[in-house]
Amino acid sequence: MRSPRFLTRALLLAALAAALCAACLLPSRAAAARRRDEAGRLLDELGLEGEAAQVLMVGVSGSRALSAESRALLGSMPLGAVLLFGRNVPDEPAGLGALTAELQAAAAGAALGIPLIVALDHEGGSVFRFRGEGITRLPPPLEVGARGPRYARALGEAAGRELKALGVNMNLAPVVELLDERNESFLGDRSYGREAARVDAAAGAFIEGLQARGTAAVAKHFPGNESSDPHRGAALLDVDREGYERGYRPRFEAAARAGVAAVMASHAIVPALDPERPATLSRPALAGELRGRIGFRGLILTDDLYMKAISAGSPPELAAVEALAAGADLLMLSSGSGAHPVRAAIVRAVEEGRLPRSRLRDAARRVLELKLRFGMAQALDPRTRAEALAAYPGLVEEDARAVAAALSASRGEGRSR
Repeated sequence: MRSPRFLTRALLLAALAAALCAACLLPSRAAAARRRDEAGRLLDELGLEGEAAQVLMVGVSGSRALSAESRALLGSMPLGAVLLFGRNVPDEPAGLGALTAELQAAAAGAALGIPLIVALDHEGGSVFRFRGEGITRLPPPLEVGARGPRYARALGEAAGRELKALGVNMNLAPVVELLDERNESFLGDRSYGREAARVDAAAGAFIEGLQARGTAAVAKHFPGNESSDPHRGAALLDVDREGYERGYRPRFEAAARAGVAAVMASHAIVPALDPERPATLSRPALAGELRGRIGFRGLILTDDLYMKAISAGSPPELAAVEALAAGADLLMLSSGSGAHPVRAAIVRAVEEGRLPRSRLRDAARRVLELKLRFGMAQALDPRTRAEALAAYPGLVEEDARAVAAALSASRGEGRSR
């Protein structure tokens, strides 16, 4: 006989799928309200420790198979998300499907069995985690921007379909920042260009293409970067308020209009918004500017809290609480070893009154809403996963033809201008 715990989990997963299907048939506002209600019901089942786990995105070990350590971590708490690196990607892209299936199976055994967000940096050009053939190779965004939005849309659709088939449901892309003398040595060809109209059009088209094919997009890095690499140390984007209003804020307004699911915060200090704290830890930047003035209602994601720009001043346990208080919803930890101490720090902060429970619940609710919006419960069904992987080779061939046609059309547009 099945245990009550199994039955509870199965019912909740069925509710996730049912809410998704119903929401697809409703107008967007009604769909959002339905997702919000369903996320609230799941929150009530999670409890404080479960909520603190849902707001974590962690790195794992293994490529074709999870390490025993990572498997144990996923089974120990209902984590919100997993971050994949190049080290996790097998030489044959289709082999990634086995790892993501194992990730979701391990998550299904934790607490309520809520599916994972599985994220990967898939920008194109220099940020491309796949090595072998058998996947659409994305050119540098700087090249894509020069080709125009039709080409960007085709690449976004190809990336969205292929990532989803491989079990990756969030792409940590695109970079929506303008390329300029302040950030050129750090961003390089990761930006779509130096002209605002070009960047907004190409980035917006890539976002729309990705999400139309079922993969969540992440606009980054709010509000911007400068030349210093945040992996190595503190970063200061010394731009005045007029410069911020002209060159930085409009990029994220455009991404929000394109319907982007999430925005990643920068680790740079931006005195125009907050002269003392990096944007990741700044309430004026996240709650005040991104949520308030820009009006973004999706998920706010931090960059890795182990980067030196943050960890040199605040250990991950402290930075995690500060980022949540500032308005972040999902906390990136490149090392899974930080999951237990960071979750414990969040729980303590709530219990001691340093972090309002309402802020933690709001963050966890946004994570759950994103999972509902993109139908991530489907990843828990072995048959659905098997069918997606079986169709994958033909899908890549179709995408190659569509991208080639879009590239040809973009060349024709260039000649006609």
